[in-house]
Amino acid sequence: MQNSNKYSDMYVEQSVIGAIVLADGNPELQDSAMDSIECLGTDDFTNAAHRTIFSAIKRLHISGSRIDLLTLSSELEHSGEIEITGGFGYLAEITKNTPSGRNLAAYTSKLKDLSLGRKTQSVLRSALNKLQDPGVSPLVDIIGGIQSEIGQIETQKESGTRHIMDGINISIDEIESIINGDIWKHRTQLGMETIDDAFGGFNNTDFIVVGGRPGMGKTMFSTTVTECVALHSKKPVLFFSLEMPIEQISQRIAYHRARISKEQLLNEDNKSVCDAAWGKLSMALKDFQGAPIHINDKTSLSVHQIRAEARRIHKQTGGLGVIIVDYLQKMKMTNPENMNQSVGEIATGLKNLAKELRCPVIALAQLNRNLEQRSNKRPVNADLRESGVIEQEADVIFMVYKDEKYNPQTELKGVTEIICTKSRHVPGAEKSYYFSSALSGLDPLDFKSMSNSGYHSEIDC
Repeated sequence: MQNSNKYSDMYVEQSVIGAIVLADGNPELQDSAMDSIECLGTDDFTNAAHRTIFSAIKRLHISGSRIDLLTLSSELEHSGEIEITGGFGYLAEITKNTPSGRNLAAYTSKLKDLSLGRKTQSVLRSALNKLQDPGVSPLVDIIGGIQSEIGQIETQKESGTRHIMDGINISIDEIESIINGDIWKHRTQLGMETIDDAFGGFNNTDFIVVGGRPGMGKTMFSTTVTECVALHSKKPVLFFSLEMPIEQISQRIAYHRARISKEQLLNEDNKSVCDAAWGKLSMALKDFQGAPIHINDKTSLSVHQIRAEARRIHKQTGGLGVIIVDYLQKMKMTNPENMNQSVGEIATGLKNLAKELRCPVIALAQLNRNLEQRSNKRPVNADLRESGVIEQEADVIFMVYKDEKYNPQTELKGVTEIICTKSRHVPGAEKSYYFSSALSGLDPLDFKSMSNSGYHSEIDC
């Protein structure tokens, strides 16, 4: 009898089982039967007897046995399940009523669609139950959870397995782009010349971690990247600022673009300096009118909320150039009592996001205080809070360091040192890179001109 559920069809389930049995001894149907057995699971069937029968088919397949009426019924007898499935007579009836073994691929596709429909219904029912009692979970978490689970269901039809030629073609396409001078189609510049040169740009699936103690320049690193990717490379940027409000992030990017400081804008004692600064800012603001920069300054976002918003902006813009999270430990933890587990889940989620959307994800991260006790305070990977999984998942790790914070008389005053402590794909890139941080961003450093002009750091970030 036909099941009343719109996303359940007994006849389709029977046809899948019957066609698999009919494929035995027919070389033309064997491949289709193997594909169906491997891509379907018992939960794709709604009828208990069908789930039991298909489980027996799976066991026969794994053991390398033939799958026909006799072997299938024997397997069910051996497991003590023959009676609950309707016996040999029901198996024979299914096979007899199957329209055609040649249509197995179509039956399998239909069954998979029905299964996905049921899973979607389940997600939505669960969400409705939560919405009826909003005090249990915050509304934003419920919505983010729905988007995340629906997104997972959407990708279930794709196995993720592809032929080697797919990878080779992608690689050749990248090489041709490099030859044609279009390397940045497949790679991403961060806007810091010496780093970009050393790495040859960054892979579009890289998870990049930028660590540093407070006031060292992590946010300055991220705003420099934002300006370069959006205004130079013309690629969309999605910036999650979990610590600073949108106006503070925006002004840093704008001031660096205009090559001015906030102090110049407020310099009432020198009207010409003030007027010149406002003029530069006015000119720079034209660059931002249509700039593909999107900033989300909501606090305590979970990794699935960030993923859901990133997917939305990705679709809206036709593809993101980079995603920035400032900063990792400010994200909502699934289990605050177990920080290692929670941070590990976040790091893994952000790495998976980079692979899914094929754009670099940059996560800023706080360092622990242990380095304050050392004579050499330049940070290392072990200084990352909850460092284990972060270090494991990251493709690249940069540490941001200002020597003047600990040594006021240093010759490196006004210098931001970017130390690469991990480089998965570019051996030899693990070294220090030096930048001026005079105008709210990181710029190429000329040590000679720096000493002559008295560079200093305008803003701690």
